Amino acid sequence: MKTYETYERKAANLLKKMGHTLLYQNYRSGRAQIDLITQLDRCLYIVEVKYRSSTVTDYENWVSERQCQRLLQAGVRLVGPFQCTEIKLLLIAYQGNGSKAEIIPLAVN
Repeated sequence: MKTYETYERKAANLLKKMGHTLLYQNYRSGRAQIDLITQLDRCLYIVEVKYRSSTVTDYENWVSERQCQRLLQAGVRLVGPFQCTEIKLLLIAYQGNGSKAEIIPLAVN
């Protein structure tokens, strides 16, 4: 199994434990590829999963503004079909082997 698949699976399991329903994994829409799409209550979560083998703290550089825009645009198409009233972007970051997940909300300007 590839490294990114391992961490996407870990992230999906973490979100399920938090009460999320997994809707899609590796969803493609146009030029955007979304690692995970989950739903909790009436909120749709667009989730980017990242792994770094070394420790870094500059999470804001892990996902570019342009990528956030593409992820959000792709996710907006799913709000209606799943009857969601809100959409949020999340980064689930893993650093080093055996690391715990860090969940970071992403803001789009």
